[in-house]
Amino acid sequence: MIVNKFVSEVLELLDPYLNFKSMVKVYHNSIELQGKKTDIQGKLHLVGLGKAASFEVNAMLKLLKDTPLEEKLASCLAYTKFGHTVPQSRIIQLEGSHPVVTEENIDQTKKFLNYLGDIPSEDTLIFLLSGGGSALLELPVEGMSFTDLKIKHEELLRSGKNINEMNEKRKTLSQVKDGGLLKFIKTKNILQLVTCDIPNEKLADVSSGPILSSKDKASHPKTIMSQSASLLIKRLSKNHKYIPGKIYDCSIDELMNDLAKKIPSKDKAHISGGEAPIVVPENAGRGGRNTHFVLAMAYKLYQEEENKNVCILSLGTDGGDGPTDAAGAYINFDLYSQLDPKEYLQRFDSYSYFDKLGTLIKTGPTKTNVMDLRCIWRE
Repeated sequence: MIVNKFVSEVLELLDPYLNFKSMVKVYHNSIELQGKKTDIQGKLHLVGLGKAASFEVNAMLKLLKDTPLEEKLASCLAYTKFGHTVPQSRIIQLEGSHPVVTEENIDQTKKFLNYLGDIPSEDTLIFLLSGGGSALLELPVEGMSFTDLKIKHEELLRSGKNINEMNEKRKTLSQVKDGGLLKFIKTKNILQLVTCDIPNEKLADVSSGPILSSKDKASHPKTIMSQSASLLIKRLSKNHKYIPGKIYDCSIDELMNDLAKKIPSKDKAHISGGEAPIVVPENAGRGGRNTHFVLAMAYKLYQEEENKNVCILSLGTDGGDGPTDAAGAYINFDLYSQLDPKEYLQRFDSYSYFDKLGTLIKTGPTKTNVMDLRCIWRE
């Protein structure tokens, strides 16, 4: 299996425009999703939040072009991660840092809230949510300083907690999570499309649920999951060389032990999704979940002669792996034999290891985010 071909196939399946086009039907005064129509009241506003925000707003804008609803479109806004904007003058684009919250993010959040507050109550809001909003959209609870907020966010990132546990904690620190954003929106005419980056597909935890309250489910707007890891794996497995696996939500040791039992025969590839958090020490080197997994899995598997024809690939479907410019990495035994991995694993410096080998996967922003994707096969 050729690495570049697999990565290209994944990116094509994740493209927001192609995905929306396959699931959205536009009528004169309504939009149909999953067989259900939503009437567009008043003017239409497209608002995106998360790593995929600009790409998704742009995709929806493209989908509405030359349709009756294009005339109803009043405004477009996207708040996304630095470097994830699009060249589209019709979209107001805000940028913030990720995964660490900054004071600039607080300022951008206030601009975002002001914009939402200007949408008239008689209009319709299509809200496009993707992962990353937990760091981007932040306004601490009354009485909490930014310094305290940042410390708590950084502690969570290093904690090894899964995304559900982290976001439950983040919700308690914020005015705009756990449905809090609804307080700043006048209109009740809201349709939310969610690109899910949560292993158990609990949509109220995506970006810490800005318009989905865990305390008041009656307030929930109409919400549809537009992309997820399970949907991606299902689409990939239509090609019969791919064996669909689980969406994992466990420790990296549990993940590796389970996947070691599922290495396929030649001409097949096992794919899996989800996340396996790692506890990262403060003096760690460079890397993320994906590069660390590939290196740790290689170290585990290549102790056995029978596994020396195994290839391992893992990437973040948003194009980022932790605070690096890589999405992930791949390895085979010949590459592994060129550089001893032990000290790199001990220092949590997997990025440097694969940088020296030349097998980092760099996609740039992929236009979406549905957690990590792993692929294991035999040459």
